[in-house]
Amino acid sequence: MYRLHVRVLAFYLAAMGVAIPAFAQSAPRAELSGGYQFLNFSSDGENESMGKGWYFDVTGNLSPMLGIVFQVGGNYKSYEESVTIGGITSTATANLKVHEFLGGLRLNARGNSALVPFAQVLVGGLNGSANVSATTTLPGQAPIAFSQEDSTTNFGLELGGGVNFGLTDAVGLRVGLDYLRVFEEGGGANLFRFSAGITIGR
Repeated sequence: MYRLHVRVLAFYLAAMGVAIPAFAQSAPRAELSGGYQFLNFSSDGENESMGKGWYFDVTGNLSPMLGIVFQVGGNYKSYEESVTIGGITSTATANLKVHEFLGGLRLNARGNSALVPFAQVLVGGLNGSANVSATTTLPGQAPIAFSQEDSTTNFGLELGGGVNFGLTDAVGLRVGLDYLRVFEEGGGANLFRFSAGITIGR
């Protein structure tokens, strides 16, 4: 009986020794992903959406389950308003930009190569900038112009995840949803991020 247990244990260990490397090889050493992202801000009861955006990230996989991620992205929005009163016309334009530079860990569930859910925790910096310009035109006078730009970078924390859908052995479609917290002195902002793109090296 003892010898049978030893043989069963030896067979099990040998099978695991074959299965683990084979499973490890099913995960690429690196993955690239890029595409579209949408941001929604919430701060002090106010909401603002930025529908024009992009993202790119690169992941180095330490194992089939665990990877190290570096992510960058940007979103943009412009406003313009013009008012005319008594022959005096004022036009104001504002251009808003948000860029994130984040890094952290990603956990993958690779039970099925055609459908790979993942969760991630990223930290880093979010830079927001605004360029505001205004022009006032009075009858018979040269236009009066004004322009000012401001930029700030704050610490950010991102929690979220998504799913990679396999299209081929090396190419996939990604859909993700994340929550970002931006920490500012005296307050902060909550951001929700939706992303969709192509992944290479699934």
